[in-house]
Order: sequence, then structure tokens, then C-alpha cells
Amino acid sequence: MFSISNISILEDNKQPAFKVFKPWWDTFMDYLTIIMLLLAIFGCSIQLYMDETFCLPHPKNNEISAPMLDTQGMSDISANPEVLMNPDAFPSVRQGRVTKLYVWQYWYINQMCYSQIPWFTRFFSYLILFHTVVLITCSNFCFTYPKTSSKLQQFLDILQKCFQSPWTSKALSTAICVDASEQEEALASPKTTENDNDTISTKGDTSTIKLPTRIHSNMTIPGSTMDKKDAEQAKALFEKVRKFRFHVEEKDTIYKLYAGQTLFKTIHCLIIIGYFPAYIYVINFNNLCEPNALKLVFYKTFDCTYSTARFIGKLALLYLGLVIIYWILGIHTICWVFRKPLKIYSFEKRGESQFGDIPDGRNDFAFLLHLIDQYDTLYCKRLTVFLSEVSEQKLKLLSLNNDWTLEKVKQHVKKTKKDQLELYLFMLSGIPESVYEVPDLQVLRLELCSNVKISNKITQLEHLEEIWLSHCVTEVTPSALMWLRNQLKKVGVKYVSRDEIPDWIYKLIQLKELYLTGKLAIEKKALELETMKGLRSLKVLYLKTSLSKIPSTIIDVAFHLIKLCIHNDKTKLSSLSILKKMVNLTQIELHNCELDKIPSATYALSKLHVLDLKGNNLTKIEEISNLQYLQNLTCLKFWFNMIKTIPSTINSIKKLEYLYLSNNQIEVLPKALFTIDKLHYLDIHSNNISVIPIDVGNLKNLYYLDLGYNKIETLPDQLFKCIKLMTLKLSNNLISSVSGKIAKLSQLSQLELQGNLLEKLPVEIGQCPILRISGLLIEQYVIESLPLEIREKMGGGQI
Repeated sequence: MFSISNISILEDNKQPAFKVFKPWWDTFMDYLTIIMLLLAIFGCSIQLYMDETFCLPHPKNNEISAPMLDTQGMSDISANPEVLMNPDAFPSVRQGRVTKLYVWQYWYINQMCYSQIPWFTRFFSYLILFHTVVLITCSNFCFTYPKTSSKLQQFLDILQKCFQSPWTSKALSTAICVDASEQEEALASPKTTENDNDTISTKGDTSTIKLPTRIHSNMTIPGSTMDKKDAEQAKALFEKVRKFRFHVEEKDTIYKLYAGQTLFKTIHCLIIIGYFPAYIYVINFNNLCEPNALKLVFYKTFDCTYSTARFIGKLALLYLGLVIIYWILGIHTICWVFRKPLKIYSFEKRGESQFGDIPDGRNDFAFLLHLIDQYDTLYCKRLTVFLSEVSEQKLKLLSLNNDWTLEKVKQHVKKTKKDQLELYLFMLSGIPESVYEVPDLQVLRLELCSNVKISNKITQLEHLEEIWLSHCVTEVTPSALMWLRNQLKKVGVKYVSRDEIPDWIYKLIQLKELYLTGKLAIEKKALELETMKGLRSLKVLYLKTSLSKIPSTIIDVAFHLIKLCIHNDKTKLSSLSILKKMVNLTQIELHNCELDKIPSATYALSKLHVLDLKGNNLTKIEEISNLQYLQNLTCLKFWFNMIKTIPSTINSIKKLEYLYLSNNQIEVLPKALFTIDKLHYLDIHSNNISVIPIDVGNLKNLYYLDLGYNKIETLPDQLFKCIKLMTLKLSNNLISSVSGKIAKLSQLSQLELQGNLLEKLPVEIGQCPILRISGLLIEQYVIESLPLEIREKMGGGQI
């Protein structure tokens, strides 16, 4: 047995009502076809039960083949009672005319003459039934053809859910409230004048507001919070609408089928109109026929009465009138289909939606919207809620605010190495409102977050100084931007497209450091950055990208820029003349720029302290002598190149303190290198050095030396004259022994000797007062070779 629930399920799954896709003319056509069908059924019924002819011999031009009955014959018939009892033997009297035919002969003649009635008269009702069925079938073909009916049914289901969803009413009411508030603000706010640097631009970009929808996205939903279940259903409906739109917009099958069936119906009606009038005039009540039955009935010509002729004639005229009306509606439909651009549907032009961010619909999706417009525009208004990205963002933000409470936000706040409070948000659909309730927040990191809209509530974060954006498209309200431009000190952006670089960062007048990581070059042509005139306080600019040349807009900040870092991802960087204008630069990093020599533009930077050319194609640095005129130069970094020799002119840089030459192909260290008195830091690991010159003892101020990953076999005693040495790295060499003079290194705190040929360490190593086992990097068995008391002294104890 079936339960009530089972029956209700069957009722819910009934065939969808396709009437929403029928404009008024299609509905009128359907009613016309119903009337036509009733006429056809009525006509067929009449012809089935009343379709017959009544025939009499024609009074003129009628040949009689048998003799006429005389009076005596009639008296004989009347005198015979048996003959009178047989109706077939009695002469017929029809219409006052006495004939010599029997009744059965008339039955035969009626049948013979019926076949000579015009075919249109005899089969008219069946003919209009055929035409009507063709029109009905053609009108509903679009709703039965699999490739279109499936889309229509799915669209009907979506429309019903969009119409009934609680989110629809909430979103529309929010948009209406916002429109009203915008009009009030527009009337109340005075007109502002433009300023090149201080005015906040309102052009349509990712940082400012072009349409009212940008303001909509920051408004809150009026009324109570939406149920979590309803919100999840609304999210699923958004995804279903998006997938359906992408699927339907690929083709125009429904449009072509509708246009084709309309043309077919119109042509079919035109054919009916063309031949029906000619045949209507052959429908006669009286018909003259010759049944060719002289041997049987003795008459050649008969007058036949077709009893339903008058009814069929009137029915034919009525049907012809209906077909003409149907054809006129078909012409109107053709004009509508081909004169209007039904393959494009613009929401903005129609003003149907409170949201202005919906792109134009195309192909079948646009055509379906046009059909629904003809039925009821309210359906489109309800549907636009689920086509709008702004509406979807509001829904996601509502769910986000419900999930991210203040307690949850505080749990994600961590302290950085700089003792700053940092909040890291990953893959969220916006910034939760509870974030603004943590006033002590200093660093905000957003990664892969969509729909990031910074509202004026950010002014509550009084200590915020840094914002880091990783693959996020952000928008900022004007009031929030006014606050941020005087608050932020450091901003970092990672991007894969230029749209992810927010334009509002170029208006931060108090910004000190800007970090941009991503691709800025396409097909060897540099994409220019926005003008940087607004970055009045910028000191550090970091570009990790693929540039063929330095962006010309950097000239806007060239004068007050102190540090420039370009990490170029193995792309040739040319035209470095712009560096000459950065007269206040103290540090330059040109990493992986495919440079084969030291840029000549750096020779003019008198305030330069650090020159870093890591990861280039330097094979020789003979022009290093040109750097001697840079009186403030203290650090050179030529690591990860292909340098084979160090020129002796390196000692011309008198104030050199830090030298990085690791990961090159250096084999010999020149004596001139050890005449630089102020050298503090020397990194030459990962080269081909086999001998440490005895002149190394001249570096009295050296506190860091890295000679790891070379081919050194012995350590000269002069090395231990560098009594200020704090870090000594000699890993992965060929050293077999260490002199006891290592005890002279009283400041030594870190010693790396792993990967050598050592079997033991000198006991004098215990006389290094600062060195501990934790700072000694060497194989375990070598450490165990030291006496126990030495190990205990060095903080190792029992091992």
C-alpha cells in the first residue's frame, strides 16, 4: 500500500509547468489550437454519425432502360398482401417523385454517389484534425525534445527555488535599503574638488567604488540572522545557478529550435490559407452524380443531397478564420524573434536588478530570460539575486560572521618574531566583522581570501601598521582609505594577475615599505606600475617579478627611496640608468637579473652601503675598483655567480666590512683580500679553494669566516691570530687535524667541522671560554674523543 508521504513525493515530482516559457502570443496560439481541436473532433463526430447522401433520379437528361410500370401492375402489387409485406418489393416514393427503384437500390446508389462527393467535403473534418495536431505538436516540440526539455525543466526547478529562497527577500530588501540611503547621502553631501594627490579616486577599479553595488557589499543584512540551514541552501543554489548558466550559455539550441518551430507553424498556416478558400466553394448541399449503375437501377444521373454540407461549409469558414489569426500571431512571433537581440540579455539596461554587477546573459540563457520576461518580470528579479556576485558575497560574509566569532579570531592571533600581534586568515570569503574588535592587532595577513572588502570599521584597529595580501582582490571604502593612508607603514602583495595589485596602495602617503611579488612582464614587455606620486614616505621597494627593465614610475619615488630590491627570476634586466636618479639609495639588491658585470649606474650612488648582486652571470669583477669612490660602501654580495678570480683591487674599498663570495668558482684567495683592515664578515663557502693564505692572520677585526664546502687540507696557524673570530665554519673540507692554537680564539662561540677527515679534537679546544657543545657541529664520535672533563666544561657532560 502507498503511504501519504509516498503520494506527496509523487505530487512534488509532477511535470513542471512550462507555461512560464510561453509569451502571451504562444498562450493565445494554444487556445486557438484547442478551439481548432474541438472543431475537428466535433466535425469528425458529425461526419461519423450523419455523413451520408440521399439520392433521387435526375428529372432531366436521365435515360430509363426498363419499361415504366402501368396501373395494372400497381393494382397487382396492391392486391398481393405478401408483396405489401416486403418493403424491398415496393416502389420507392421520394420527394413526391415515384420511381421504379426499390429501397435496397437507393441504399446502393447512396453509397455509390457518396464516393463522388468532392474529397474535401468528405474528409474536411479529418483534414483539420491533422492540421491541428501538427500545430499542437510543433508548438510543444521544444518542451519534449530531450536537449531542450532537460534544460527547461532544470531552469524551472531553479526558478522555483530562487523564488522561494529566504535569501531572495533578504537580499532584495537590503539592496532597496541601500539605494535609499545612497540617495539621502547624495543629497546631503557637498560636492568635492579634485586634487592630484589627496583626492580619493572613484573610478571603477579594485580599490574604489564605481557602482552602488560596491557599497551594497559592505552593508549588513537587516533583521535577524539567517538560519544556518537556509544559508547553506542559498550557497548551493548560487553554485547551481552558476553551473546552469555556464552550461546553457555555451549553445543556442533552444533559440534555434523556437525560431524553427515558429517558422514551420507560420509556413504551415500559410499553406492552409492558400488552398482552403478554393476548396470551401466546392462544398454543396445538392450534388449531381453519375454512379454508372444503369444495369442495376436503370437511371444514369441522380440528384444527391449531402446532409452535412452546410454545417461543414460554416465549420470550414470558422476554421479558416482561426488559422488566419494563428498565422498573424506567427508573423508577430517571427518579428519578435528576429528583430530583437534575443541572444543578449542586459540586466543593467532593463533596470530589473538592484545589483549592477551582473554580466549580460548570452545565447540560450539570454533567450530563456526574454521568455520569462514576457510571462512575469518578477521571476527575473528574483533570479538576479542568485546571479549577482555582490549578493553572493553578502551571503558568504553573513555565514563567515556566524562562524568567526570574537573568541575564534583571538585564537588565531599570534606574536611574530618582532613581538607584534599578527592575524593570519587563509581562504576566507572576506574579513569577519569580529576582526575589527581586536584593537591591539598590528599585522594582518590575508591569503587566497576572496571578496576582501575593507570597511570603515577598520578604524577600530588603532595599532594596525602592516597588511600582507597573497592572491587577494581587495576593495576599500573611501572612509577606510582616508584612515589607512595615514596609518599603514608596510604593505606586501603577492599576485598572479595585475588585478590583484590594489590601486589604493598607491595612495598611502605614510607607507614606508612596499613589497610586490608576482609577474609584471608579459612577452618581454614590462607592465608599468601605477603612478607612485602618492607614496611620499616610501623608503623600501621590493619587486620579485620578471622585468625587462625597471618600471619608469619608480622615478616618482626615486629621490626618497633608500632600499631597492629586484628579484627578477632569471630574466635579463637591462636599462639600469634610472638607478642614477636614486641618489639616496643605501642598499641595492639585484638578484637573478642575468647581469654579466657590475652595473655602471651604481658608481654614482655616493650613499650606497650595500650592493647585492646574487644569482647573476658574473664571471669576473675587475671593475670592482670603480666602487672605491663610494665612500659609504661597507657590504658586497657577489654570491651565487660564476666568479673565478678575485681582483687584487678589492682592497681599494677601504671601508668594506662584509664580503659574500659563496657559491662561485674561486680557486685562489689573493693577498690583497687580507689587507682590508675593517673586514668583519667573510663568506667564501662552496668554492674550489684548497689553501688558506697565511695572510689571513692580518684580519684582526674578522668575527665571521665561512670556508665550508671547499678543498682545504690544512689550517695555517696564522688563522688563529684572528682573535675576534666568533664563528668559524670549515665543514666539508679535507682537514685531518686542528692545531691546539685554537685556544687563542677566546670569542669563538660557533665552530663547524663536520664532513672532514678528523678523528679527534685538540684538548685545547676546551680553553675557548665561550664555545659550548651546542655550538660545536661535528661528528659525534669526534666529540666523544675529548676527555670527559673537557666535555663537562663545555656543557656536554656524559654523552
